[in-house]
Parts: sequence; structure tokens; C-alpha cells
Amino acid sequence: GVFGRVKHYYGVIEAQNHGSLHLHILIWLEGALSPRQIQDKVTNDGIFQNRLFSWLDSIFLRELPPNTYPADSLQNRNCILNRPPHPDSDNFEEIWSQFLREVLDASGQSHSHSNTCFKKISCSMSLLTLNERNKLCCFDYPIDLAPETFMDDDGKIHFQRTDGKVVAYNALVSGSMQCNTDGKFVGSGAFGMALSIYMSNYTAKASLDSAVIMSALAAATASLRKLEEDLPIDSVQEHC
Repeated sequence: GVFGRVKHYYGVIEAQNHGSLHLHILIWLEGALSPRQIQDKVTNDGIFQNRLFSWLDSIFLRELPPNTYPADSLQNRNCILNRPPHPDSDNFEEIWSQFLREVLDASGQSHSHSNTCFKKISCSMSLLTLNERNKLCCFDYPIDLAPETFMDDDGKIHFQRTDGKVVAYNALVSGSMQCNTDGKFVGSGAFGMALSIYMSNYTAKASLDSAVIMSALAAATASLRKLEEDLPIDSVQEHC
């Protein structure tokens, strides 16, 4: 698979308030070491450290594809599920990079502050300066930049990052699923337990009432119809 040989996985699908589906999934890989074993080997085995860090940097990217240009957000959001470029195309690498950039832009893979970032404080985002927003964001964006991946004295892995706002993603997963993702490596026991509890809470959480779901679907349908009315038909067909 994309990440290696999968031993087991556990996922929880949630229907969000606006009607879209949201998936939390844990993936166990065959032959994976425990967090303590990883920390010991990274500390004492330079070859293992280089291989692990190279693998992590290859499966989770934290910058937008180079030599690409921003997507037209309106058209791209309207036709996000485009057919991916064919691998046999002569200039596949160039086409793929731009296609992936458009998917990442349309799905909001680069974090931008919203009121949700500050829902835990009693202050409107409009009253905060940019510096205050960056410090108070509950998602901790932007993330500190790092020239290379390394492990600190506490055993936490800090990943190579040249863009503090891009949420970690896998190119193949994002390009095929064409949706927002947030990939994380579970490198500590505490983090693994926290994720397990978090997902267990989702499993046990009561589902939305049918009336709420239908109201969300009706609102989404009305919104799509309004968007189609505002966007010229020729423009939509040309982009799709």
C-alpha cells in the first residue's frame, strides 16, 4: 500500500453538520516498532534514523507542489472531483503536480484562520492581530519551520517543514480521494492512546437525528443550486 503492508486498521465515519462525511482512521503496519523501540533505535542507530526520517518525509508532505500556480478557487470547488491525469501521459509529472495543487487549494489543505480556530477563547477573530491569531489558534498553525526532520530529547519527532500553514498530506491519497486530509505519524505511546480515546468517543457518540440530517441535505442542495445559477454554464462545462 501507500504506507507499507497494512496489518490492521480502524476507522470511524462521522456525518458533519453541513452533511459531508468525515473519516478518522488508525492504520497499523506490519512489523512496526513500538514508540519506545523507535526512540531507542533513532538514538543509537544512524542508518535506521536516516531510513525512518526519509520514509516519513516521503509519505507525508508539508509543502505545496513546487513550480505550480494557485487554482481558480470558484471553478475548482465546483468541479473538485476531476479525472486525475493518466500516468502514461508524456508530461505526466508536470500535469500531476498542477492537478495535485488544484486539489490541495480547493480542499483547504493550506490552513487559514477562521472563527473555529478561536472557539475556546472569548474573543472574536476580527479583534485579534495576525500575531495574536498565530499564537492563539487552537490547531497550532502556523507550525514552526524545520530544515530537516529530527527527534528531540523527549522522543518527539519534528518534521522537515518549509511552509508553516500546509497540513500534512500524502500525494497519492489526496490526488485520488480529492479531499482535505491530515496525516500524522503515531510516534509516541501517549499520542497513540490519545487518538484511540478520541476515536472511541466518536464511535460511542449518538448519531444525528434524521430531521437534522435532512435539513442539512436540503441546505446543501439549495446552496449548490445557487452556486450553479451564479456560475456561467459554459464555464462549468469547460472546466469539467
